[in-house]
Amino acid sequence: MALAFAIGAYADHQTVYHFYKPLYGAAYYSEYTPTDRLDEDIRLMKQAGLTVVRVGESTWSLFKPHDGQFEFAWMDRILDKLNAAGIKVILGTPTYSIPSWLAREHPEVLSHTVDDRQSYYGIRQNMDIYNATYRQYCERLIRKMMEHFAKHPAIIGYQVDNEVEVRGIDNPDYLEGFRNYIRQSFNNNLDSLNRRWGLNYWGMNINSWEVFYDRRRIPILLTNCGGRDGTAR
Repeated sequence: MALAFAIGAYADHQTVYHFYKPLYGAAYYSEYTPTDRLDEDIRLMKQAGLTVVRVGESTWSLFKPHDGQFEFAWMDRILDKLNAAGIKVILGTPTYSIPSWLAREHPEVLSHTVDDRQSYYGIRQNMDIYNATYRQYCERLIRKMMEHFAKHPAIIGYQVDNEVEVRGIDNPDYLEGFRNYIRQSFNNNLDSLNRRWGLNYWGMNINSWEVFYDRRRIPILLTNCGGRDGTAR
């Protein structure tokens, strides 16, 4: 989990939440329930002694049901009621589960893995987190969210994304980024790369950056807990 536990500074940088005592809480997803039970849930939170909840980290499709359309009223209601009950909030940025319209309009954001599997829509964390289009839409959503929610008195911090992990992706932009990183690390010197990586062994040397290794279909080797085919033992 990538957690940016803000010290609660609001957008104007004038109000800061001070932690006078430990907070006790849990994740809360009002949008998951088949019926509206927000008031009852908050009553139970108070009864259990909760002082903080985390909300919102898997709600991109609710905040932005269509490209260009933002919906915040549903979360306003949750935040307002939590605030009235004296329960603080950590608001998650919902970038780890993309909406259906983004997958349809920009299929290039879906991940392709090193074992040659193409991700599809319908599961979470199915995107290439290095894809420029994905990042552009993430930034646009987060900026809109901060414009709307940053000054809400219930919010004391933000969780940035959720469970950030590369997950074996091998999209072209990822390979290009890695190739550029290696190229810069070796000062564009292939002779140095071949020598330091021992690539002359078996004639595996690289004589052009354009043919730098594509990882696709290369087995994922798991140290200590897996076999050469990447399967757990």
